Order: sequence, then C-alpha cells, then structure tokens
Amino acid sequence: MDLTALARGLSTSHAWKGMPGATLLVRSTPLPVLGVVGHFDAAAEARLARLGPQLAGALAHLRYVSYSQAEEDCELLAARLVERFGREELRRFCFTAIPRGGLIVLGMLAYVLGLEHTQLEPPYPPETPMVVVDDCALSGYRFGRFMSRWESRRTVFAHLYSHPDLRSAIEVRDPRVIGCVAARDLHDRAPELHGEGYGVWRERQRDKLGDDAGYWVGLPDHLCFPWNEADVTFWNPVAERFERGWSVVPPESCLKNRPAPGMEPIPVQVQPEGPGPLGPSPRVLFGEYGEDIVVGNMETKASFSLTGVAADMWKAVVEHGSLEAAVAKLSNEYEVDEGVLRADLRGFVEDLLARDLLERSDVSTFPS
Repeated sequence: MDLTALARGLSTSHAWKGMPGATLLVRSTPLPVLGVVGHFDAAAEARLARLGPQLAGALAHLRYVSYSQAEEDCELLAARLVERFGREELRRFCFTAIPRGGLIVLGMLAYVLGLEHTQLEPPYPPETPMVVVDDCALSGYRFGRFMSRWESRRTVFAHLYSHPDLRSAIEVRDPRVIGCVAARDLHDRAPELHGEGYGVWRERQRDKLGDDAGYWVGLPDHLCFPWNEADVTFWNPVAERFERGWSVVPPESCLKNRPAPGMEPIPVQVQPEGPGPLGPSPRVLFGEYGEDIVVGNMETKASFSLTGVAADMWKAVVEHGSLEAAVAKLSNEYEVDEGVLRADLRGFVEDLLARDLLERSDVSTFPS
C-alpha cells in the first residue's frame, strides 16, 4: 500500500481522540517512513507503542475484499448453505442481517439464493429457522450480542469469512445454533507469534476482555471491504483497558473510514524532498508542529524543536538545498546584513550537520 494512502487511512482512526493535536508525518525517500508528532501523555505513549507493532501485523496480513470478490464469495456462501441444508429446506428459512456490513451481504445473498420477500421481512414466525448474515466474524462478539436480543429459535449464522475454530465454538456453546457457515476461512497467526505461550496468551486475553471476549480469541487476517474495515483492539497498560486500533485503508477505498460529518481527520504532512546537495539526513523525519519545526533522528531517538529564526532557516535550507540559495531566500524575509545572515546560517547548518540532522553531498555547498 502506498504510504500516503496508508496515512490517509490512519488519519481517520478513532484512536486519535485521545491524542489531540497529533500530526502524521510521511517521508517517501530515500526509504519510506511514517511517524507522528504531538504532545503525548503516558497513556498516549503506551497507545503508540502498542499501535506500531499492531499496524505492522495488520499490513502484513491485510485482506482487502473487493466488490467483485464479495460477489464471488456470496455465491460460495450460498453454495455452502445449499450443501448444508438443501435448497428446498432453505425456502422455509427466514433471513436477517447484523448491521451494517451484514445488510450488504444479505442483499447479495438474497439475489444469489432467489429469496422471496416474505423470507426477508418481519414479522418472523418464532418456529421458523432464522439465517443471521454478516460480512465476517472475528471473535463472534457481534453475533453473541445479536443473539442476546432474539427469542429462542433455531438459528444459522452465515458470513463470508471466519476462522474454523470460531465456527465450531459457536455451534458448541449456543444450542440454538443449528449451523455456522462461512464462505472462506481466516488464518490465525497467534500460534506462530506466541509459540509455546499461545495457550497462556489466549487465557490472558479472555481474562482482560471479560464479557467482550466473544466465542473465540485469536489474531485473524486484517479484513477490509469497500464498506467496512474490521475493528481491532489492543490493551493499553497505562489506561488499563482495551482500545480501538488504527484504520489502515484510505477513505476512498472504504466507506466506513470516511470522516463523519463534523469530524476532521488529523493532518497528514508529506516531507518534501531536498532539491540540492544540502538537505535532511536520511536518518531524519521532520514536520511542522504549530509554528515550530520538529526534527527527529530515528537512529539516536533524539528530537529537536526549532522555533522562530531557526525554523525559518531549516525551511529555507530544505526548500532550496544550498547555503547561497537559502541566504537569498532569508534576505527577502529579514532586514539584516547579508554577511551576518550568511555567517549565522552557516553556523546553524554546521551544528545540524554535526548532530546528523542535515547531510552535505557536495563540498561546494559551503563557499568561503
């Protein structure tokens, strides 16, 4: 995924509500880097520390399902239902959906199965088996909440994606469920990630989640549809609670990730590429924060805030790529002797070179 597209997806995430003023920074070259700048309390720092590895895992296991793929999978789901219950038997079933993604899948499924209006519209006779449709199931939590509001009836849970162990757990634990059917399987990467500690990890997750644990605990593929990106959570040890993770798919590829009315995504700054021999070190990520320039060395973890004249000097050097061009730029902004300005700028640049925040690829950058 393109880094700027990823940043647009991240910028709409609910996780930023606890980090007001945060700004995403994107560097495209020489190596792509994504960072965030802001004033963070202990809970926010813990949040960012957990979100980084979670983001890496989500990107490594991202499974984007296009509309055409969803249509194909709806046909496969229909075939699974016919295989399990028979086409004639399905004509006696009623169908409903878990909002919101389930409604889209049910619309497709209704056409594939040729469902009648009476099978889709309430009131539903209590003795009639009910097929509950969703786009995916990661833990079964949403299905469990949905079932808690239903009167006792025979139920089939039908969806596009889930892990086989989740489907088995639902059928075993809920006697009302006469079938749990998915079009395709999801992979659980938790056993590979935790190795021999997998069992202990699962129990700890269940203890932390409590009533929100659902039917199954794992780390399935990160699913996204044109209408929905599956929610993920992480444990914040400072806040001592589970929190929602980042959205990764850009708004133009997922309806759910488009900002709600009145909600603004956090700013995304793309770091400019230096045009000349004098410019930011490849180990540096920088961006504007208020009226300051924040510069961070990603190897040493040191960061610096440049204010006032220093911020203007940095902008001039980055924009023009040479000492002389930067002097000419600043001469138009400050009423100061050009010789004094050149000396001050040279001292500023030499200091940042020593700190490995700037780099010089041409010795002629510094004329005597």
